[in-house]
Amino acid sequence: MSKVFGAKVKNVLSGDTLVLSANSSSSQERLLSLAYIQAPRSTEPFAYESKEILRSLLVGKDIKFHVSYKSNSGREFGDVSTPLFKSLAEYVVAKGGAKVRDNINDEEAEELKIAETKAKAQNLGIWDPKLKSVQTKTSLAEAEVNLKTQYPAIVEKVVAGDRLIVRILVHKTVHVVIPVLVAGIRTPRTASNDQPAEPLGEQAFKYVESRLLARSVKVTLIGESSTGVAIGKIVHPAGNITDKLLQEGLAEVVDWQSTLVGPQGMSYLRGLEKTAKAEGKGIWKSSSSAPSSNVSVSSNASKIRVGAQIEAVVSRIVSSDTLVIRLNDDTEHTVQLSSLRAPRQSDASSAAFVPEAREFTRKTAIGKHVKVFIDAVRPKSEQFDERFLVSITLPNGKSLSSLVVSSGYATVIRHRRGDEDRSPDWDSLIEEEATSIKDKKGIHGKAPKPERIVDASENAARAKQYLTTLQSKTSIPALVEHVSSATRFRLVLPRDGIKITLVLGGLAALNRESEVSKKALSFVSKKAYQRDVHVSVYGVDKVGGFIGNLVLPGQSVPIQASLVSEGYAAVHERSVNQTGFGSLLTEAENEAKTSRLGIWSDYNPSAIQQDVQEVTSQLENITITKRYLDVELTDISEEGLIAYQIVGSERSKLSSFMKSFHDFHSSNQAPLAKQPQKGDIVSAQFSENKKYYRAKIISFEKASREYKVQHIDYGNYDVVPLASLRSLPAQFAVSAFPAQAHTAQLSLITLPPQDYLNGAIDFIEELTAQKGLVACETFRNPAPGVESDVILYDPKKIASDPNYSINKEVVENGWGIVKKHLKGFEKGLESEWKQLLEVEASAKAHHRGCWEYGDIESDQE
Repeated sequence: MSKVFGAKVKNVLSGDTLVLSANSSSSQERLLSLAYIQAPRSTEPFAYESKEILRSLLVGKDIKFHVSYKSNSGREFGDVSTPLFKSLAEYVVAKGGAKVRDNINDEEAEELKIAETKAKAQNLGIWDPKLKSVQTKTSLAEAEVNLKTQYPAIVEKVVAGDRLIVRILVHKTVHVVIPVLVAGIRTPRTASNDQPAEPLGEQAFKYVESRLLARSVKVTLIGESSTGVAIGKIVHPAGNITDKLLQEGLAEVVDWQSTLVGPQGMSYLRGLEKTAKAEGKGIWKSSSSAPSSNVSVSSNASKIRVGAQIEAVVSRIVSSDTLVIRLNDDTEHTVQLSSLRAPRQSDASSAAFVPEAREFTRKTAIGKHVKVFIDAVRPKSEQFDERFLVSITLPNGKSLSSLVVSSGYATVIRHRRGDEDRSPDWDSLIEEEATSIKDKKGIHGKAPKPERIVDASENAARAKQYLTTLQSKTSIPALVEHVSSATRFRLVLPRDGIKITLVLGGLAALNRESEVSKKALSFVSKKAYQRDVHVSVYGVDKVGGFIGNLVLPGQSVPIQASLVSEGYAAVHERSVNQTGFGSLLTEAENEAKTSRLGIWSDYNPSAIQQDVQEVTSQLENITITKRYLDVELTDISEEGLIAYQIVGSERSKLSSFMKSFHDFHSSNQAPLAKQPQKGDIVSAQFSENKKYYRAKIISFEKASREYKVQHIDYGNYDVVPLASLRSLPAQFAVSAFPAQAHTAQLSLITLPPQDYLNGAIDFIEELTAQKGLVACETFRNPAPGVESDVILYDPKKIASDPNYSINKEVVENGWGIVKKHLKGFEKGLESEWKQLLEVEASAKAHHRGCWEYGDIESDQE
């Protein structure tokens, strides 16, 4: 009697051959073929069915077996018994799964021959004359397998923890046997002929083999690898093998299959991986890659930690993936959307999309109250500052990262293996990116044409060209590109294709260095920076800035009202009514004064009234000392200031002086040693005739990089680049030859507002051009940049009318407005003032000049 052994059936190779493993933990295996019978070979009919009889019955089961004999090669032949049958060989033959070998005379074979005879009689298995063979294919195309469809299958072989050979039962008579990668994961590599196994590679292999080899499973193919190997989800009745491997730490999630598995599936797998990491299982046993929950970056009074969710306001957009957020404590932080890369100017392929991408994020997020989840902190390096990596949820519940990627305005970063500084929605982002690529959206499509934006505030001359057009529009859509100060903005007007500098009208200038001014700038920036607004324009300043109102979204009154009501600005009495909101702003200022806000924190009405009375008393005692000069006007500025030369010995030297000056500069082109400052005297090339003249630096326009200068010998103004400026040689200095031009304003009158200013200037030019005049200086230095107040006389007209003055004729023709509130020094000209009031009344009555449509003074008060 042969010795009986116990074992477990590990695999079935055919209808007559088993792979047995010891019941103990030993890895020893034994190959046993059933004695005296032969099942169909793999290429013969009924081979699959014969093998299936054994597989479905015995795999994973404990059995008893004995060895009857061995072949010359050492192959063992015997039989198997279980509680269900005494002889497996007889059981298989009775089912028609195998036949008895020929020329067998052993007594043990007698029972087999009886069973075979019965099977033949019943046309079972291989004895069925109508038997149809199963077709076994080796490619998906041949078998017409559909992706995303779940099929029953059998695991034929385990190659590695994440790679199987699977028999997919497509139809009853059509199978396909192919290698399949387990979807979503990678297990450590097993050993091969040319390289050793990775840590835990063999353990992962055995884990899968013990559970799936020769088992019935469900397979859903979801795609192929780059080498054409099928990728599938493998589900055993006891569960998904992918989940089990991740839970035991015997596999890691692979990013490259994200679009195949889908974002929900990948998110689930990453959750399992994260738990295994946290518990230090398997391959994560010695891992230190998991981010610490208390990583933080300190800034002022706030501290943000990785893993925290905070509420913030998006205050600025740097690029489509980088934003500045403002927290409740008013601190600001620059953050970057996790796993995204915006178009960069340094990248030629995406540079054209930078403005469009930034604008998309601006429109989507600027000013919104958002929820910010801190995913990680990017450490400081030589190229980058330390920065928060975040996911942002908008008020409507949508992910900002998702919107940016799906619109094609950022790409998703492919992280290095083990890189944890990624978006928790990375898989969804990958899928959305694939869709945007397919639809050719944003950077995946055709590059936009460069947008041409004209700087309408480049200088005053250019600004005036656009003034009429802008004045005709009551509300112009604009984008606040930059906030220079609380009252000065850089705007883009998309519909008009221009950008302008806007100066808020009706407000007095603030000292930029004061604390109140800084608070005002912060106040305005919070409300207006990078916001869509509406503006109205009604004037231009000396350097090309447009004067007007700025209205924030959802508001009906200009932002000036907010500034004044908070005490961040004071009303400018002479221009406030031009805003169209004079009463509102004045009332707001009174309330700010009463509440002592901002600039009015020390406001004391009683003290101010006392100071006014003292100053008025002093001014009333000032006596006017008139000085009469023979002059010739050389220029009238855009603001109506006049420039004149005093006729005399010094002026007679100007011609020879300028000849020497021009001769010198025709052969000497020495550039300035340093950038000039306001008030410096230099040599400046006049833009009209390209000759050099002595000039004073008035201002510098940063946007255009140009200087406004006044020619000190002729009084006219010009705007020139740095290249047109030269150092002034010592022999031509003002100390060697005094400046010949003097700047003045007409006494007791102001020129009309913008609509009539040019007409007034033209009228004054007609009265004074190329004439020898007399200027009566009534007061010196009445205002910054103005040397004197003057009354101009034409000697020829005085001969016939002793009461005549050019000032008077300007008023009489409606091109000058008489001051109604005189300063102390002006009260010494009371008789002249009364004469001007009389002729002004006549001009109003006859609707001359600026009075053509009635009284405009109410707009100027």
